[in-house]
Amino acid sequence: MKPDFFQKTVVLDPEQSTGKLKVSTLCELIDSHPYRDEIYKSFNIDKIQDEIICIDYIDLVFKKIQYYNENYNRYSIYAQVKDIDVYETEETFDGEIHTDIIFNFEEYVEIDEVKNHLITIAIYDAKNTFLDSYEMTKYANNLFKIKEADLARYNIQFFKEKAKTNSKVNKHKSYRLVEHKNKIYLRGITSINKYFEYGVDFTFVVSMLILHQNMKANPGIEYIIRSAALNESKLDLIVSEKFLKDAGAFGSISTAVNISTNDLGQGSLSFSNIISVGRLEKGFFIYRRKSEVESNKEIVPHTTKPENVFPIFNNMGGVLNTSDEFIKELTEIKAIKNPDELRVKILSKISSPRSSLKGITKLSDIFNRKIDNEISSFAKLIEMCEKAEELEIDYDLKDKLRYIISDIMLYGS
Repeated sequence: MKPDFFQKTVVLDPEQSTGKLKVSTLCELIDSHPYRDEIYKSFNIDKIQDEIICIDYIDLVFKKIQYYNENYNRYSIYAQVKDIDVYETEETFDGEIHTDIIFNFEEYVEIDEVKNHLITIAIYDAKNTFLDSYEMTKYANNLFKIKEADLARYNIQFFKEKAKTNSKVNKHKSYRLVEHKNKIYLRGITSINKYFEYGVDFTFVVSMLILHQNMKANPGIEYIIRSAALNESKLDLIVSEKFLKDAGAFGSISTAVNISTNDLGQGSLSFSNIISVGRLEKGFFIYRRKSEVESNKEIVPHTTKPENVFPIFNNMGGVLNTSDEFIKELTEIKAIKNPDELRVKILSKISSPRSSLKGITKLSDIFNRKIDNEISSFAKLIEMCEKAEELEIDYDLKDKLRYIISDIMLYGS
């Protein structure tokens, strides 16, 4: 993956943030969004456009998303398999060989205009999505790996030629592109009319408006963005309340919301109620499993039409608020009486040969130190989890770590 498309963590520096943003300024992010009018109608933007949203670090995340909007131009084209040439190119930079998979669109449609010859570079999972259509992903990737790119191209060309006379092979798809630094990249391949992309800008604007509404409806609630990581296609946010509640051995906790979107993944929009444990400046996060009793999670797949998405935003109480019942459950978890057993389970999970976290020595070192197996030592385990949260590691890896800690602490597995 090219560094320009890595998901990057936003530095939340209090000296650089006012923690305030005008509604009208926030909505500049969606000026050219296809669902702008729906957002304005759903949230009554014309009436609240002069209101100020007060959420710590909102302005810093806004500027980062604004940067991506201005420097990464996302759009879609439509093409048929018979008009696409796929092959590998090879270049040498600083003595190192770099390869790219090229999608050459010999003919395609942009909006309603037929165009010719567009060269794009495949990123993310675009290449594999294309190859999956012919169940040849593993085979072709192995050919690329052993430097037999010409043979891989020969196999792909077979289907390209077949598509000229076989409508079942000649699939018509939407190819999602992004232009950056005068190059065009293919970031995803989807259905033409059954796939709805909401985007990083949409998700951030809508989530901040939802939180703003909740603060107005419940005076005294205040929010702080605790974590933010993004690129042009993916956003992960954790926002927590500033008000802390007592949760027994867990210490001080606060209600938090994990907000995410992935233009190219299975879940377009996701809002989950989670728990922030410890101090606001530090602490760590516990992810809850989906509850059969409470609506503590909302996941909107890419197949959901806009008219079915907006009503969801008016019913977010279970996501935004942690029930007293769940807090009581936290204080009664039997596992807290055996903190060293929990530590060993966490260490075992992250050190497993199949774990993507196994090579991070500074992480395993945190959980290597034995603690007493009695409830009074649970605070030491909490400190270990806080130190693990502070580590600067890839966001996806940190998210996996959070799920491991959460499942072991809450559910013993």
